[in-house]
Amino acid sequence: MNPSHKDHRRGTLYMLLVIAIWGGFLPVGKSALEAVDPYWLTAMRFSAAALVFLGLLWVREGAAALRTEGQLWKIALFGSLGFAGFGVCLFEGLKLTRPEISGMILALGPIQVALFQWWRTQRRPDNFTLGAIALALFGELFVITAGDVTRLTGGDALGNGLVFLASLFWTAYTLGGQQFPGWSPVRYSALSCALGLFAIAAALGIATLAGHSQPPTADKMIDVWPQLAFIILCVSVFGILFWNMGVAKLGPLSAGLFANFTPVITYLIAIAQGRRPETLELMGAAIVLVALIANNRHQRSKVQSIEV
Repeated sequence: MNPSHKDHRRGTLYMLLVIAIWGGFLPVGKSALEAVDPYWLTAMRFSAAALVFLGLLWVREGAAALRTEGQLWKIALFGSLGFAGFGVCLFEGLKLTRPEISGMILALGPIQVALFQWWRTQRRPDNFTLGAIALALFGELFVITAGDVTRLTGGDALGNGLVFLASLFWTAYTLGGQQFPGWSPVRYSALSCALGLFAIAAALGIATLAGHSQPPTADKMIDVWPQLAFIILCVSVFGILFWNMGVAKLGPLSAGLFANFTPVITYLIAIAQGRRPETLELMGAAIVLVALIANNRHQRSKVQSIEV
């Protein structure tokens, strides 16, 4: 087996694990928010993740890998976006909307990548990609509204907007990893997460002073300890690590293809919990998935033809 096949197999395994973990993240996070507010939940999950990542980096690559090599501000910026921005906006939005809707919004990451590349390179995407983007956005409208345009205003709209903002932060963080080609996924995860804690602490302090956040009580934390354990360990540590490792092995496009299936798990959980999505909502979800998968395969075929 040549190295490329081995990388593909390992990358596929990492992304399958990401799908399983992230698919359950939003329903579990929604439950945990009943006891812990978004700022404390973000601080708890990423503080633990940073300790694990730094320890793993020390063991695997030594103390020298803890250095930023003159890129302190750059890695701090991506860490702030990917951990403080993403974490707070996602949880604030999740309080106001449903997990499965949030999952479909987060699935728009590949579209954001395509639009960012358009802006950066000034090269217009081909007609297939533009058509896929338009189709996905059309399907997303059905997911969010289920035919009821009043959902575009009020609490649902604010929640969905915050989740969308969180997805932009995560896309920026994912693309940021390409700025450090000599770094391993563990190093990028560890240093960005650790430096992102400063932004999280600042957000927590401001929210506390504004009366928007307060420490969770011990009783409430005991009530949701299984959810906290899943979020802190499985999602915040293994989910992020597997994601960065998958991107390193497969590349952003192929990793995004796998990530498209995450909302399917979230929807299955919602159905198992007794919610029955409306027909238009499910139709919209199917349209989004078809558009994203078709575009991802189209992009992969273009890259492969260039390499040949």
